[in-house]
Amino acid sequence: MRISGNLPWLQIKNSLPAMQSGSFQRMNTAGNMTNQIKEIQTLYGGRKELTREDVLLSKYHRENPIKLSDIFEKKEINWVRDASQIPAEYIDGLNDREVTEWDDFSLKRALDFNEYSDDLETNLNRLAATYVTALDHINTHFSGAQRESCLEEVEAAVSEIKSTMAEHFSKNLGGFLEENGFAGESQKIHHTVLSEFDHRVQQYSEFLKENKDFANLQGTKDAWLLNDVSYMAQELRKTCDLKGRTEGIEAAPDNDGSYTLEEVSLANRLVGEIKDSYLIDGNEESIGMYAGVMLLKTNLFTENSQVSRELAERMTQAVRTHIDRRIDRANEQILSLYDDPYYDKNRRPIYDKSAIYDVSERMLLLYQTKRDYSEAILEGIAYAQNKSSSKKGDDRYKVLDRYQVDPYWKWFYDNSARFQSKYFMDIPGYDKRTSFQKLVESWNESALRISGSDAYQLKLDAFSVKG
Repeated sequence: MRISGNLPWLQIKNSLPAMQSGSFQRMNTAGNMTNQIKEIQTLYGGRKELTREDVLLSKYHRENPIKLSDIFEKKEINWVRDASQIPAEYIDGLNDREVTEWDDFSLKRALDFNEYSDDLETNLNRLAATYVTALDHINTHFSGAQRESCLEEVEAAVSEIKSTMAEHFSKNLGGFLEENGFAGESQKIHHTVLSEFDHRVQQYSEFLKENKDFANLQGTKDAWLLNDVSYMAQELRKTCDLKGRTEGIEAAPDNDGSYTLEEVSLANRLVGEIKDSYLIDGNEESIGMYAGVMLLKTNLFTENSQVSRELAERMTQAVRTHIDRRIDRANEQILSLYDDPYYDKNRRPIYDKSAIYDVSERMLLLYQTKRDYSEAILEGIAYAQNKSSSKKGDDRYKVLDRYQVDPYWKWFYDNSARFQSKYFMDIPGYDKRTSFQKLVESWNESALRISGSDAYQLKLDAFSVKG
């Protein structure tokens, strides 16, 4: 069985036996499809915290389906949209039921999260808590062939998601580190994810064994919730994790040299930011500026208290290597054109690395001196622009297109004149942001993702920025 964080439309239909295919088609006519899909997806609840009302509403819907005959005969359909509309006698009878069938829907709902999300710790905790809760539920209520069948289903679903998560992070983060000088990182990160999962399973299992009524539901009017795997998995995770924070439950052993989930998540976010960042755009000074921003993002990552010195040093070196190789690839592409009779290598030569690194290292030095990312970035931009401008009068650069024509810095702060030209075609959705706006937004988004705080946002109102 495949249970995905991004459940496809067909799987959503199949997971709601109360809603037959024909009823979906009728309900989704007249431009109402988006609203219906949103409503149906909320029945899973896996991406948000489940409430008693969420579970009750989905349970009632599945047991009280809309009949196809009512739709075809255009009868009035009273779709229950709120738990308060559910008949009291239905709710009163829930505690009198015996568990005789495996609730496959509840398992799907519990596993309804994106396994590719960079919030590795939260997702791994959810997966482990679901696994422990499902096993406890099955072993409590079923036996024989039914028990074995349910256990196989849970093992297959959890194993697939666990493997997907381990492979995703080992490929993305481990692959980046290996591509940039550090062998064996993919296997190390893969091992980290799997071993941490096993450790969380052990923690939740021991907690459940010692705290059978951890959700305080036994003997209450809501005792029926004890049989909903998704709700109980959520409560197990919340209660056990809270106890761990307040009482200091033992962390996973680190004597095998593994990374922690927290730093793997943070490093994976940084890798995504670095891979998506601009670099080769404009001339040496603009490239140096973008390289400097990459180094500052990396520096912000290394300052996080959850990041070990080992991973901080490796990521710093890997990012530097990544920058160097991207410049090399750009130069190799230019060199490949040198023999083309129509290519003027004197006007468009390869990039000068020393000029690029002069700017990027200046930006890093500005931060180390001022301890303020906003100042380092904005003063670094001014340094890059001034240096680029000064080269226009230098005989060594008079022939170079990227300094004499210089469209990059000309439009850096204000590009409005470009869109006033009679030659500009205003295409809907065209990105009219300036390079400066893009850089600021990129930094602010990255800083928030890497640090989890808005304390490092560019403070533009504190500076007078002029093009």
